[in-house]
Amino acid sequence: MDDGERRKFPPEAPCPRDAQRERVWLQPLSGLDSLGDMDIDIILEPDLTPAQVAELGQKAERYGVRALWSSNYFAHWDCFLSMVPLAQSTSKLLLGPLAVSPFEMHPLKIANSLLSLNEFAGGRALIAMGAGEGNIDCMGIERPEKIVRAVREGIEIVRGAGRGKLAKGYKGDDFVVNLPCAYGWLKAPTPPLVYGTAYRGQMMRMEARVSDGVFIGCTPPEVMATAMKEVMEGAAKREPDMPTLRTNTFWAWHLKRDRAEGYRESRRELPWRAIKLQKELIMQCLPEDEAQLVRDHYDKFVAAWFDRSGNVQGIPEEIPNRLCEYFTSTGGLEDLDREIERFRLFAKAGLTECALRLHDDPMEALDIIGQHVIPKLR
Repeated sequence: MDDGERRKFPPEAPCPRDAQRERVWLQPLSGLDSLGDMDIDIILEPDLTPAQVAELGQKAERYGVRALWSSNYFAHWDCFLSMVPLAQSTSKLLLGPLAVSPFEMHPLKIANSLLSLNEFAGGRALIAMGAGEGNIDCMGIERPEKIVRAVREGIEIVRGAGRGKLAKGYKGDDFVVNLPCAYGWLKAPTPPLVYGTAYRGQMMRMEARVSDGVFIGCTPPEVMATAMKEVMEGAAKREPDMPTLRTNTFWAWHLKRDRAEGYRESRRELPWRAIKLQKELIMQCLPEDEAQLVRDHYDKFVAAWFDRSGNVQGIPEEIPNRLCEYFTSTGGLEDLDREIERFRLFAKAGLTECALRLHDDPMEALDIIGQHVIPKLR
């Protein structure tokens, strides 16, 4: 397959698993095809200053971006405080941290920070909550035996805090609020939206039942329908007073004016894609022998991230490039039509929004998205 063929999307030649998937992603799920156009969010690096976040967010609002997410990493800017200048300098843009774990910070304290941000933003704050990865590992925090249950309780506490549901406290198996928390000081016209983040079916089903939205991790449109079926199974059990469920996905954006730089940046970030290049997932676009080669050299992918080179030693470059093309938006301006078609497939699968993770030179990335992508999805 030459480079021109490989860049086509969707692929004309089937991937190794196309036969068993039967391209079910092309069929919209019942009840989702009437949700309207898909919105675009952006996710920023955690090392940007509050002033840089505000500048990017103000332009994002002008472009019609729905929400700006602040990454929550260890040893970086606080994911709540860094958004205060943005909250005070915009009027429509939704904003909040992605992702916060109830194991790194008690849900009641997460609620306090989120509600404070929501007051600054006049009711435009949101949050994505999940089991946690890097922060938990850094702090050596043990996860409970029943992770899904604990995340559910965390979501219920944070979401309930802004909706008057903690006035008598909260009694869970993993988290408790022993004293009444009425939050009489809240003045914002709307409570913050609380999303859950998920890679697996059980977590998706739970979050679709109890949260305002489900953030599906890094899932290409070819397999999104499978994830959405899990989401809809949970959504069918929502309480009658729950709002319409939102559905989102983390999706890395590496389209640049310099196409080669887009691929280099994308290869650099590959060790964190597809649940750290899990073999079962990367076999969606690689034959088994190449997938095993990737697994055998995973440490080289990590090294290419740490040295910032994007050069994966010991593997032909076209293999990581194929991973980039399948699990991210990678390339140059000449690849825009392919990526816009990908986003249309996301919408057809049932996503109400797609969050694009920006990396180097986020202002250039935002301009490309604002000028070339958002107008074509409306």
